[in-house]
Amino acid sequence: MMAIEIAGYGLEEQLPYLGFSLWNIILFVVTLVVGIILVKVVSRILKKHMLRANLRKIMIEFVTRVLRIVLYVFVVGVSLSFLGVQVGAALVSVAVVLGFVLGFALGDTLSNIAAGFMIAITKPFRSGHYVNVNGEEGVIKTVGISITELDTRDNKRIIIPNKQVLGNNIINYTHNDTRRIDLETGVGYDDDLDLAIKTSLKTLRKHPKVLKDPEPQAKVKSMDDSAVTLVVRPWVKTDDYWDVFFDLQKELKEAYDEAGLNIPYPQMDVHLDK
Repeated sequence: MMAIEIAGYGLEEQLPYLGFSLWNIILFVVTLVVGIILVKVVSRILKKHMLRANLRKIMIEFVTRVLRIVLYVFVVGVSLSFLGVQVGAALVSVAVVLGFVLGFALGDTLSNIAAGFMIAITKPFRSGHYVNVNGEEGVIKTVGISITELDTRDNKRIIIPNKQVLGNNIINYTHNDTRRIDLETGVGYDDDLDLAIKTSLKTLRKHPKVLKDPEPQAKVKSMDDSAVTLVVRPWVKTDDYWDVFFDLQKELKEAYDEAGLNIPYPQMDVHLDK
């Protein structure tokens, strides 16, 4: 059998100063390439099965990324073993270097990924919910592995790192099926308060989207400088909130006018002494 030589060296002949042969280098390269391909195939298959299981996208991304990192470390360690490096020592070395790099260069990224994973578990909101997150209000568009994206009412896209999402209060306006609208109206001190309450309730009950259960409320809240303030509280389906909110502003004003109730303007009496 004819011996194969490259650059004057046999495949199994140890190279000077290196301590391994060309055959070892070939095995190293082949194992590394094949290993990387297998890692991608395995992660793709796992991702497909997780999608079929209807797991949340953010959790799927997190699990597949972590798996790829672990498998890449293993592939590098096994590949280095063909160059005479002990597998155990190689894995430890790669893990230490990887941890060092990730810890310093990707500290914020890892925090965001961990926060994203917790969001996937706790599920404080989902795509389409209207929320207040980190002081920003809008509709959730996507919850990614490290960021959350939402669109404001005037169609601005806001991107918030997940650690800031999880580290602050979250108000989810559309999580529940129903919501209460809180409106405040004012009538004059000379007006009949019973009539004002009766007129308010009649207006609320007349609106087709105001729920009968829980019953709407109209109560005297406070006696302010220029008016007696009433609080008006109808319950509606969450999807109808803004339609009813704006409708009632107009309808209550018209109902008060028809009933002869005054909506006073802020005023101040000034007395001049001679």
